[in-house]
Amino acid sequence: MLLLLLLLSFSCASVETKQTTFKKVEHVYIFPVTNRTHEEALDVIFTKVADDVFYSDPRFKVDPKPIPGTTIIVKPSVDSISTFAVGFDRYDRATEYRMTVQATVKLFRYGFKKPFKVFKITRYDFYSNVGNPLEIERNRKECLSRIAEQIFSAVGEKLYAEGKEIESNAEVIK
Repeated sequence: MLLLLLLLSFSCASVETKQTTFKKVEHVYIFPVTNRTHEEALDVIFTKVADDVFYSDPRFKVDPKPIPGTTIIVKPSVDSISTFAVGFDRYDRATEYRMTVQATVKLFRYGFKKPFKVFKITRYDFYSNVGNPLEIERNRKECLSRIAEQIFSAVGEKLYAEGKEIESNAEVIK
């Protein structure tokens, strides 16, 4: 009888339910921006702005070196830039320009070669074409910085808002 009870107790299958808890993306590593345009020093401007945006965002911890299993690698590239006149003076000279920048952002799990999420972001802003050449160039660079800030703020929002999906996709890829 005791033997029968022992056999029955050991033969009963126990079912374990594993509940996966999802967390928001907290650790990021920012790759330097790749410039795929003809614009000089665009990668330097965008990389500086990316660092500023992510280091100042309290939702993320920017890792100096990626941590296996924890860090999401953000690899941005600037694909195109276009500028056209939108404001003119009474002599029909352009006084204001609209600049549009399109960027591609790839998200990687540390240790993997293929991204698990890729998205494109397009943003625009305006700058003045009035003044001496140095002032006009400064206006263009400030416009590029504002656009870069818009782009990386959008990347931060996507990372934070879609953290649950990113974590679950990263688990599937492992």
